[in-house]
Amino acid sequence: MKKILFVILFFPLLAVAQTVTEGQFTLIYSLPKTEFEITADVERITETPGEFYQYSERYLATSDVITSKRVYFRLKSLQLTPKTVADPDRTYTIIPSKRSLISLLTVNDQGILCGINVPPSKIEKDVQIERKSNKPVRSTKKLLPLTEEYMLAGSVAKMAEGAARHIYRIRENKVDLLAGDVEYVPTDGASMKTMIEQMDEQEKELTNLFTGTTTVENITQKITFVPTEGVNDKILFRFSSFEGVVSADDLSGEPYYISINYNPIKVEPVEKKRRVKEEVLTIIPVSAQVSLFNNDKVFYNSELIIPQLGDLMPLPLKTMDKKSRAYVSPETGRFLTIEKNL
Repeated sequence: MKKILFVILFFPLLAVAQTVTEGQFTLIYSLPKTEFEITADVERITETPGEFYQYSERYLATSDVITSKRVYFRLKSLQLTPKTVADPDRTYTIIPSKRSLISLLTVNDQGILCGINVPPSKIEKDVQIERKSNKPVRSTKKLLPLTEEYMLAGSVAKMAEGAARHIYRIRENKVDLLAGDVEYVPTDGASMKTMIEQMDEQEKELTNLFTGTTTVENITQKITFVPTEGVNDKILFRFSSFEGVVSADDLSGEPYYISINYNPIKVEPVEKKRRVKEEVLTIIPVSAQVSLFNNDKVFYNSELIIPQLGDLMPLPLKTMDKKSRAYVSPETGRFLTIEKNL
């Protein structure tokens, strides 16, 4: 038990600012609060015109091309995840008297109350690892089989003509290969597939010189919201096609709303509240209906327990002895039970 007391005394002192007297036996504990982590999976799309976009209709008979550079954002998905953290507004300091049950108080590694005379419980944390592989980009300039005729011309139009000729040559070679009308035809399907893929890749990269390229980058943007009251249709953030997730005050984006609806706990008023020298507070948490939505879609709608919106209740210490164990939920702050050794 001494080891547990050492953790109680020192670790919370690092987490929250409290005033204590040096050398004095002091306990610090926090009650939990729930915060919402909103994760937006966003695509950052960059459109870049090709070097020969002005000649796409002349040489490739297409006008569906990118003519100017443009960067914009697209929202793929939106998730809301409740997180339990220590509440600095409900952090308490106790100087227990000798042989007090409070000296057996237990907190977890976040300094959140777990109970009295019980082992500290842990709040599980989800760890996500994202792996990305970057495919090397080949230079299309090296693919241009420009002869001396095109190189000496020094004309963009002439170079575009050379690139277009090579595109058509690749297409013709591919047709001949599939028809078997070439000197060398691969004898196995794997080799044939590899050759076709290489030709398709060269054709695509040369065609991009006319039609342009579109690059899609997946990024994650996060918002943390701490509920302090019930709200209806509160603008949580906005999403802009130019910047992605922006603040609620930025009118350039589409609004996304949050609603938190719950029934407050009815607490009977006490005329005279006797001052208790030593007490450990817990929470009667509330259950709230939480919704995250925009004008077109509901992204999240679920019932969540929000401790900071509930009322405080002291542990019934008078019903305990030295061998009793009082359990408190570190996620909700709710008093769970008292176990006694008979």
